[in-house]
Order: sequence, then C-alpha cells, then structure tokens
Amino acid sequence: MSWVRFTLLGAALAGLLAGQTLLPVGELMRYTLDESTEQLTRGMGAPVQIGDASPGYLSWYYKTDVLDQHDFSHLLMFRKADGKLVSVTRNFHLAVNVDALLPVKSTQTYYWPSETDRQWPVRVRRMGNDRLVIAMGVAKPGETTTQVLIIRRSVLGLFLPWLEEQLAK
Repeated sequence: MSWVRFTLLGAALAGLLAGQTLLPVGELMRYTLDESTEQLTRGMGAPVQIGDASPGYLSWYYKTDVLDQHDFSHLLMFRKADGKLVSVTRNFHLAVNVDALLPVKSTQTYYWPSETDRQWPVRVRRMGNDRLVIAMGVAKPGETTTQVLIIRRSVLGLFLPWLEEQLAK
C-alpha cells in the first residue's frame, strides 16, 4: 500500500474513531434547487417514498446509506404549484464535520428560539440564487451534525420562521 493511501486511510479512520466522518461536500453543493424531477430521478433513482404531508408541498424520501431502516438519508421537497425543488435535507447516521461547507467568512450562527434565548444553534451560509446551506445543531467550526439542509430563502419562513426573522435583521 502506498504511503499516500495509508495516510488517507489513517485520516479517515481517525475521523471515525473521533465520532465523526468527513462530509462529502460535493454531494450537497451540487444541488442548485433548479433541478427538475427528471434530472433528480436520473441521478438518484426513484424515491423510496413520496409524502404529501405539507399543504402545497410534496416530499421525496431516499435511503442511500442509513443504518436504521426507519430513517431517510435524503428528503427533497417540491412546491406543488410549480414543481420547483425548494429544499434538500441530508441526514447522516454518523455525525459529520461541515466546516468545508461553511467557511468562517461566509457563515453566521443563529439560535432557536431567538438570539437572546439561545437553546439550539444553526450555522447558515448564504449562497447566491435564493439558496441557503444550514447545518443543524452547529454553533461553531469543528462541531459536527447529523443534518444539513439546502433551502430556498424564499420559503424559509414557512418551515423555519424563527430563522427567517433573524436573517431579515
């Protein structure tokens, strides 16, 4: 085994032993939220389940790498009125380090329910084209999470109104 392979394997094992894995950044950053349902099924296959729980929205559920068969790895939400993809939620069975997705200079931490009553943090990166990247439960670099969300800013108030209020300030 070459020295480079040994080093890469060692780094991956060290991350696993520390209770975290490296986030495959390209997997999440590839979503522009402009993808059509045809493009998504071509790339991801058919969803294992389709849900109609939210008024005006349709959800696609995927199970790509889950340990618990009751969990979903991906949740894609579409607006019924125009079929637009409005969010992609990625769930991980092991906590991942999201620092590569959330550079310090481009990221802000917000708290639920408010800035003065800090009970639960999220780190947010504003991307162009009405897009946000949100790491749930993460307050600062180096922390890990099991859920990352890419969402259109224009629908944030429907799903995370407390965050929309803080972003508007």
